[in-house]
Amino acid sequence: MDTIFSSASNSQKSSIKVIRVSGNNAKKIPKIFSFKPTKPRVASLRKIYDLKNNLIDNALIIYFPGPKSVTGEDIIEFHIHGSTYIEKKIYDTMAKTKNFRIAERGEFTKRAFLNGIIDLTQAEGLNDLINSDTESQFKLSMSQYEGALFKKICSWRDEIIYLLSKLEALIDFSDEDLPKEIYDDFHTRVTKILNEMKRSIKDSNYGKRVKDGFVITLLGRPNVGKSSLINFLSDKKVAIVTDEAGTTRDILEVMMDFEGFPVILNDTAGIRKAKTEVEKIGVKRALQKAEESDLILILSDNEDFSYPEFKSKVKKIFVHTKADLKKTLNKNIHNISVKKDIGINDLIKKIVNHLNLMVPKESALLTQKRHVNAVEKAIDALNDLLLIDINICPELASEDLRIAAKEIGNITNVIDVEDILDDIFNRFCIGK
Repeated sequence: MDTIFSSASNSQKSSIKVIRVSGNNAKKIPKIFSFKPTKPRVASLRKIYDLKNNLIDNALIIYFPGPKSVTGEDIIEFHIHGSTYIEKKIYDTMAKTKNFRIAERGEFTKRAFLNGIIDLTQAEGLNDLINSDTESQFKLSMSQYEGALFKKICSWRDEIIYLLSKLEALIDFSDEDLPKEIYDDFHTRVTKILNEMKRSIKDSNYGKRVKDGFVITLLGRPNVGKSSLINFLSDKKVAIVTDEAGTTRDILEVMMDFEGFPVILNDTAGIRKAKTEVEKIGVKRALQKAEESDLILILSDNEDFSYPEFKSKVKKIFVHTKADLKKTLNKNIHNISVKKDIGINDLIKKIVNHLNLMVPKESALLTQKRHVNAVEKAIDALNDLLLIDINICPELASEDLRIAAKEIGNITNVIDVEDILDDIFNRFCIGK
């Protein structure tokens, strides 16, 4: 296998850059760059030279012998001065050396997986950790990287394997009916796993929201202050604000961080009887977006908080705008004024309180579509199992357990489907 190399830091100029090398030939680095070998895990200052013995840089070199390294292979890191020219010289020197090549996207992490350092859920958690922008994203990805989901998946699979072994042992005595207590225990254990899996499917929506953002849609009649509130919260003039009604026709999205929660605020067309076809489409889209939201803010600058009926039971917060002119005394309605900065912080707290209610008790969440698909297939197999009389058809029950175990195992350790591995690791940046 080739020895790979890449920058593990920013590609722009900086004070320090890190270049990582991983593979069986990493030990040859001192010879290639003409410097004295270093002790394992000791940062050592070395002058490094190109193949023509021209000085490249005075750099810190650290050697991490495998298998106790981040990839499970021998690793050498160059901590160089952050010149793009120095980086290029090091790249050129290694590229001219046999069995050395630049790493592909996510290849360092892929090797860590193939060498058993991490499982697939930890690899996905690591990528989410790198891309986290908010506290909730950080907490979820760190939990996954630390192995919370891996442990949950393993506990399910271990229980299924245990049931499979018990069932197959009983097949040898298939001429006899199982004692009722054994049958009941088997049924109870399967039902327990099923309930846990179904709860994990339900909770996976939270994991998706943490990654992509909680959707909050602002609804109200034209000119009630939706765009002004969006602009105030985002501190940007993302929406056009004028005295003319109906200026917002399409949905405007703004990504924000509300006390650690990633939030997508949607500014929408004013809800009224449309005067043009374009406005009609805008109103329709506004209502569709509200239907798909995690929270709706119903805005009004008077006492009219009427709104269309929604199929879904989306949480709604009623917001009275322009409270600097007149406040409502209704305790179920929140008063704000963008002009005077009244009630904005309290509104944010109210939103955050609602988002906190959505946080599941379970920290091990399914965060990828493939996780959900695998668990759904396992649920189908276990549901089929409960329809079988294991006294009559224990072989069929065993097959359902095997299917469930295989689907669950695929979440942490897909090693026979190269397309899935490529899809996972190609999401990483170069050098990771």
